[in-house]
Amino acid sequence: MPKKFVAEKRDNGSFASLGLNERQFNQLFNKIEQAQKRNRRNAKRTLTASTLTKPTNKALKALGEKAKGQRFTKEDLIKFDKARQRHKEVYDSKTAGITYAFLVKNSRQIDVDRANNRVDDGTGIHKATLIGIKNNIALIRVRASSVSKHEEHRVKVRFEQWDELLHEPPNGDYNQAVQLACAGRISFDCDCGRHQYWYRYLATMGNYCIAPPKEFAFPKIRNLELSGVACKHVLKAATMLQSLAWQRILANQMKQQARRVGFGSDNKTYLLNEKEKKAAARNRKTVVDKAAATREHAKYLRAQNAMEKQIAKQKRESETIKRQARKLRQESNEKKGYIDMIKVGFQNFHDGYKLQGKTKSEALTNFAKMMNVTPSRLERIIK
Repeated sequence: MPKKFVAEKRDNGSFASLGLNERQFNQLFNKIEQAQKRNRRNAKRTLTASTLTKPTNKALKALGEKAKGQRFTKEDLIKFDKARQRHKEVYDSKTAGITYAFLVKNSRQIDVDRANNRVDDGTGIHKATLIGIKNNIALIRVRASSVSKHEEHRVKVRFEQWDELLHEPPNGDYNQAVQLACAGRISFDCDCGRHQYWYRYLATMGNYCIAPPKEFAFPKIRNLELSGVACKHVLKAATMLQSLAWQRILANQMKQQARRVGFGSDNKTYLLNEKEKKAAARNRKTVVDKAAATREHAKYLRAQNAMEKQIAKQKRESETIKRQARKLRQESNEKKGYIDMIKVGFQNFHDGYKLQGKTKSEALTNFAKMMNVTPSRLERIIK
């Protein structure tokens, strides 16, 4: 029977992770994640959602001081709540994940500089390694900075469009599908303090966190302006995911998942083999380019604007089809024409939804409602 893995604790209280194989590393950080959840549940003086929206004098006092001799006021909380609402609107909290370009564009410059190791205080980082994937979540091992008490961190990146692209890869190409997934909407998590105390609340409010754990306590001390998006470890990991070296490995896994029955319920973590590790090590896309991300996001916004116009056009066409369909429904001898019209109308409607990153099932439900038929009947018609 193999010896049970026991993590070694260092003198500074952190765990030794350098030298661990990928399986041991993942086991260790699963334990670290669980410990952080327990500690967070027992945290004191946190600014909870109920206190933020309905502050009492007792609750304000329990928050402690924002500076020496200065307590938090109701005016402070009103300001915080406005920042929270603004963040939810900017990051479209109704849709899971944010694009890679938006992530980089809105990140703090200091986090970008640290991710690129362009600082002189020892807080920069230089290495990240893809170690595996679990369903639609990539696992990345990131070396900590030279001044950190930790040796490494684990970043998790979830591809929100993975399932849709798996079922409908562009031109049947899984490499292209993964490329779109990596540049598209992602959610993420990191075990570092920067993410926990600065950015996890933002990720929760903006709906781009990997939960659990969600964070509902406002960062009243560290990041009361709610600025930035991601820590240096997430920035480094997300940037290196834009490389073909990593994308080819993920594309192979997407292909394997597509062949598997019930892949979505498979909780097994796939860890890279030796050949894949060598291929992943060839990744040279390590620099976070904020200017390029800003240009890419502007391009994305132009595309979104064009898409909205196209969707509006499709909506008008759908209304026309709806009127015609209503007329055809009354004429039983025109049943085939009705079916053909529904098929064409749904295809146009679905194309518009795909541009928005929405699923076929969402398009099916909403088009059925528009046509005044049940989703199951619509599905039978368009087959």
